Amino acid sequence: MERIASVNQLVVYIHSSSLKLREKSLRKTVSKDICWPGGVWGDNLWCLSALFLNVKADKANARLLRRAQAYIASKTEKNVPRISPEQTGHLPWSFFSLADYVRTLYLFNSKSSHFPGRLTPETEKAMKQALWIWVKNESRIAEATPNDLFLLIGTENIDLNRRSNYYLITAMLNQYSEYRDRRLNDGHTVAEHAAAYTRFFQLWPRYRAETGLWVEVGSNTYQKYSWPILFNLHDLSPDPIIRYRFGLLLDLAFVEEEQISVRGRRGGGLSRGNYDGPHTFELYKNLLYAPPGRAAGSTHSRVIETSSYQLPPAAILLRYRTFPTAKPFLIRNRVLGELACNPSSNATGQWLARDSALVNYAYRTPHYLLGCTLLNPTLDYAGISNQERACGMLFDNPSSNEICSVHSFIMHGPGGRPQSSFWSVQHKNVLIIQRIPPGDGSHLGSYNTEEVGIAFRGNALQILEKDGWIFAGDGKAFVGVKFLDGGYVWDSQRRVATPHTFEKATDKSRILLCAGDISAEKSFAKFQSLALTSRLHVSPEAMDYQFGPAGDCISMKSYNPTTPIRFTMPRINGKPLNLRPWMTYRSPYLNGVFDSDNISVTVATIKRFLDFSARGG
Repeated sequence: MERIASVNQLVVYIHSSSLKLREKSLRKTVSKDICWPGGVWGDNLWCLSALFLNVKADKANARLLRRAQAYIASKTEKNVPRISPEQTGHLPWSFFSLADYVRTLYLFNSKSSHFPGRLTPETEKAMKQALWIWVKNESRIAEATPNDLFLLIGTENIDLNRRSNYYLITAMLNQYSEYRDRRLNDGHTVAEHAAAYTRFFQLWPRYRAETGLWVEVGSNTYQKYSWPILFNLHDLSPDPIIRYRFGLLLDLAFVEEEQISVRGRRGGGLSRGNYDGPHTFELYKNLLYAPPGRAAGSTHSRVIETSSYQLPPAAILLRYRTFPTAKPFLIRNRVLGELACNPSSNATGQWLARDSALVNYAYRTPHYLLGCTLLNPTLDYAGISNQERACGMLFDNPSSNEICSVHSFIMHGPGGRPQSSFWSVQHKNVLIIQRIPPGDGSHLGSYNTEEVGIAFRGNALQILEKDGWIFAGDGKAFVGVKFLDGGYVWDSQRRVATPHTFEKATDKSRILLCAGDISAEKSFAKFQSLALTSRLHVSPEAMDYQFGPAGDCISMKSYNPTTPIRFTMPRINGKPLNLRPWMTYRSPYLNGVFDSDNISVTVATIKRFLDFSARGG
């Protein structure tokens, strides 16, 4: 990769390598007659792959026809409850493979602009009829108004899988006279649904770009369900504005993702995620970045493998030329997650606040990335925003094959996933987290949460304990961890440290992380000395920390969910933390004013403006 001198040559090489990896993944899929995860889900991935390669087409058509006919025979077109991801019944697709099923019909139907006629007339007819039965019951035109652009019907990934497919299915059926005037169960025609969702999805990427992209930021589990939807809307939409704007959104999302990642591993603040990698979505991204010697391929979809989308040059340069960075820099990006009310809509669900008080904050140096989500624990955030938050440090050492990390660790309590487990504040190389007690049953307290501690991952980490601190380093980057409310205990493998004493109902213990880089602190020993001699004042309800003799100062008061009125925002050098900054994106590479259509991308010699008000060419 380093031998490729020019930017253009590098981009051409990565794009070409990506296409080869995608084809390799598809050929591996069809090399056996059964595709993981098996059943109807595996059938859909296998059939899409076979038809795209134009191999075993008869077998693919037979499988699709058999599943569709069985579903049609078992269903009447009555009003029934909406289908949830866990209750797919006898559908010819699983909930999360509907994107692949719809893609199969779009790519290979007789009127397709992609690969027309690879579906037999009988199979195409049955697939359309099956999708009609489903969408007739599921779609509601009342959920496709401009007032519903920040509505979530379920989680973010479920909502994307629902409404994008309502749009693509009705837009497809609208091309056929036998379907165009049929009425769905809400009383509106296919044509009316298609028109409403066309307007909706013309605006959706624009609004997300303006305000902060995702709620389920960096989710280990759910990114693999959300991103294929973006590809489908870019590749398949009959509307050129939707195709163009979702192409811009993908470009923006990949640049945003890459600047806060270490060799594909995302850092910063995560929701519904953790730092224990490697993660499934890294394999998806590897299909596009084609890193030498790294595994690549999707697990639960074949949308990316069958897409012609290619990464923007800026994202490729970030991965292969920009990092490790020469100088430290900050990333301060707004994200969605705070809840709002929207009485002007007739739809049912959760509404996200457009002006959300959440910031994904990261400090990146030549050898590490430290980041978290800045929030106000007294505000009301969506459950999927508060769920399984994670923050911490990724070590960026190109000479090592592993990516070490030191990060938050939540001990799960009985019940579901941990919610509102901790909140955090960060300024540059200093990060502080505080566990949130259960509270009085309101949304302001945690639940399903036991101890909150710190995990140390990576064979290259040297771990030392000194004067109540835990120090870890890989020779290039260092971190000191201090439990501020007493001592700590290790797990049996000495990889996770948690508070020495713990009372679930009252524990609001605080943990300080202070990071260092050999380029600034010169040695692990000197970093330790600086951490130990820096000014630290801790009382039961407040703390102040200043790293180094002339460092910035963080002042933080403890949060108690039973007395939220007493809480005040942390102060950085005497100024309160601002969770609604005037810029949605702010870094050396990505900049955009809040609520603005125009976002600038600057990476080396590449300068590009993403204009989400444009209608495309």
